[in-house]
Amino acid sequence: MKRFIPLISAVSILATIILVTLFFHRKLVVYNYTDSLPNGFYLLIPGAVNKGDLIAFEPPPIAAELIRTRKYLRSGGVLLKQIVGVKGDSVYTKNGEFFVNGESYGGFVNTDKEGRFLPRFSFFGRLPEDKVVVAIKGKDNSYDSRYFGPVPKRNILGRLRLILRTDQ
Repeated sequence: MKRFIPLISAVSILATIILVTLFFHRKLVVYNYTDSLPNGFYLLIPGAVNKGDLIAFEPPPIAAELIRTRKYLRSGGVLLKQIVGVKGDSVYTKNGEFFVNGESYGGFVNTDKEGRFLPRFSFFGRLPEDKVVVAIKGKDNSYDSRYFGPVPKRNILGRLRLILRTDQ
């Protein structure tokens, strides 16, 4: 019986979080099932965000259409990425790579897992105050700002904290 205590505890905590979520009008917990980040449940913390934070956000319109038609996410799904660029940061693409302040955040892949063409974001300049750039370093197949550009701050739902990993 003792070996089941961690499992029972985890399920109890998760059930409590899900029940609490039912009484609120906003998401409190997000489940990630994509390859970009570890699969699992993330606590959504509203409020100010900073460079380096892992965030949940509603995809910008250009990304939302592609996500919807290709079914990258379930209906009403949100993207989970790290903020790598903020106001004033230099953002550009060069020789097939995506850079923020001279630091490479990886290259581009030409197609998704189904062999469908992926657009590329092309930009050279500084980020305005109302936008952030998101990416997962080292994950060229992560559908992030490399493919759809900066994210409006108004689309950000909050910071994330992993509370239960399910892919181990």
